[in-house]
Amino acid sequence: MKKLLATVGIMIFLCGSATGAYAAQDVVRIGYLGIVMDLPTFVAQEKGFFAEEGLKVELIPINSGSAITDALIAGRIDANCGSSMTGHWFAAQAAPDRFKIFLALGVRPGKKDRSFVVVVKKDSPITNLKDLKGKKVGTYPGPTSVALARAVIRTQIDPEAVIFTQVPPPNMVPALAAGQIDAFFTPEPMGMMAVSKGVGRYLMKGPLSLLNLKRGFPGYAFSFSTKFLKERPEDAKKVKAAMDKAVDYIRGHEQEARPYLVKYTGLPEPVAMACPIDEFMKLDEIDEQAGQDYFDVLYKEGAYKQKLDTTKLYYED
Repeated sequence: MKKLLATVGIMIFLCGSATGAYAAQDVVRIGYLGIVMDLPTFVAQEKGFFAEEGLKVELIPINSGSAITDALIAGRIDANCGSSMTGHWFAAQAAPDRFKIFLALGVRPGKKDRSFVVVVKKDSPITNLKDLKGKKVGTYPGPTSVALARAVIRTQIDPEAVIFTQVPPPNMVPALAAGQIDAFFTPEPMGMMAVSKGVGRYLMKGPLSLLNLKRGFPGYAFSFSTKFLKERPEDAKKVKAAMDKAVDYIRGHEQEARPYLVKYTGLPEPVAMACPIDEFMKLDEIDEQAGQDYFDVLYKEGAYKQKLDTTKLYYED
């Protein structure tokens, strides 16, 4: 009898362990940065679109673009939802064939970008980009951020005449207020925050329009690890379906979706409700050549050391 009970106990333990392991394996690990561009991720979670697809999802906050792409490549997360397209291109060169893009955010042909701004101090005498000659311009850390600012300024003056300073996002507005930089070139909501604090004013909104990218461009990407695609292809399709539903919801109910930014990004509600957001593009809406044209601009500025065929980086469901 004791042997029978022991055997039953062992079987229960093993079944429980197997069930736990299966449940853990069943979870989709989604990394996110907690910024405005991640809105579809927040909507998919809050509106139950992941659950509708039968998915168990763990949202994992990650503190930088390089960290989130590293986590994706290393297999610590199954999906990056999401981070900059330029960071994805770096990752593709460092570790080829380790991810596929399934959703993007960017600017469509004929439209002006809404995300990037150039901001100066509120009382600055600077009136246009040409006045930045000899001035210190802050950008986010990383070679692509600097290259992007250089490419924009090159349309007006030689960027060699400008002093570029890489500043972590939390320090950007304080650096402007303290006079450590004369201007900054960043995505929103940094400009809104500088203006709301009485520190800065807009020198230019939508500076990327000066690059004359006629096909538009994707600036932000959501991606799967190829390991996840290989091992759980059906779950990948479900994640994509949930995120597509979130994009549809944002298109039809943007003001209802924006409060999720307060919860997940910590932005003040007035900023979250008004911050400009470019257009989300589903996989079949992405112009792959537009991304290639954008990459080529940054390549010419020296952000990348080797050419890359960016059209090969997209998911095929």
